[in-house]
Amino acid sequence: MIYKTLGKTGLRVSAMSLGTWAIGGAGWGHTDEKACQEAVAVMLDAGVNLIDTAPAYNGGEAEKFLGKILKGKRESLVYVTKTGTQYVNGTYIRDNSAKAVRRQCEESLRYLDTDHIDVYLVHWPDQNVPMEETFTELNRLQEEGKIRHIGVSNFSLDQIKEASCFSEITVAQDQYSMVHEKEKEKLCGIHELGIGTMTYGSMGAGILSGKYREKPVFDAGDMRTTFYSFFEEPVFTRIQELLKEMDEIAKRHNGVSLSQIALNWSISKPYVDTAIVGVRSAAHAQENSSAAGWKLAPEELNLLDDAVGKLQVLMKG
Repeated sequence: MIYKTLGKTGLRVSAMSLGTWAIGGAGWGHTDEKACQEAVAVMLDAGVNLIDTAPAYNGGEAEKFLGKILKGKRESLVYVTKTGTQYVNGTYIRDNSAKAVRRQCEESLRYLDTDHIDVYLVHWPDQNVPMEETFTELNRLQEEGKIRHIGVSNFSLDQIKEASCFSEITVAQDQYSMVHEKEKEKLCGIHELGIGTMTYGSMGAGILSGKYREKPVFDAGDMRTTFYSFFEEPVFTRIQELLKEMDEIAKRHNGVSLSQIALNWSISKPYVDTAIVGVRSAAHAQENSSAAGWKLAPEELNLLDDAVGKLQVLMKG
């Protein structure tokens, strides 16, 4: 496993981190708890030491699951969770009020069975609550030792600057992948400022695995059709051209999976400290974690960067 320093936090984290949105079990099809536990074990054995979760992942179910299966392993892991977004009766609700922030922090500590959270992120901006209120409460929680580092998720650069007026923002999380490069400039900029960068959606909701060569039909409410747009036309067809380029590179590396290529591409970026990947089976965990065991050649990275750039232009058109 490759390790990087997460911005100015001083935390040494695996370049690949474990995401738990799908493990939470809402909006991602069938979830098998035993299979998820096996998948987590494989990731940890491979050297992954950062766990990313949130109370919004099925109303705290992901956090509860982690608290149950990670007993005795806490000291070797970096816990990242979030605040401000709730999942109630199938609906995501934003509430960054001081009261909600404190309540969720206390719940997360209890669910995760820990006395502190290493990195605490505000999940989404909330236009109905002044940032001063949100981050002042986070400062209090930090002073109490309940959280170590304060960060943000899905904040614009201007919003990060505003939040920085009230707290020291040390980590930022954004969506970033070969099919979603919109945040590249922002990630580069904040990384230069010493803010740690975490990226999610590394597999493009699964489309970068190469599994979907024909347009799939998902259940109603599936996040692959509500939160992500990669399975909609004409985007879906345009992504297929990128997959063909990845197929050629896979052949040169004795048939490595497209998932490994996608993850290898992400963690090769100097402005990405850790790329989040979700897993729900031991086989997928083994496959994905192996991406850190080899490197794309410079010419392959250039080829992929060109293909990604062309795709982004087409997706904007």
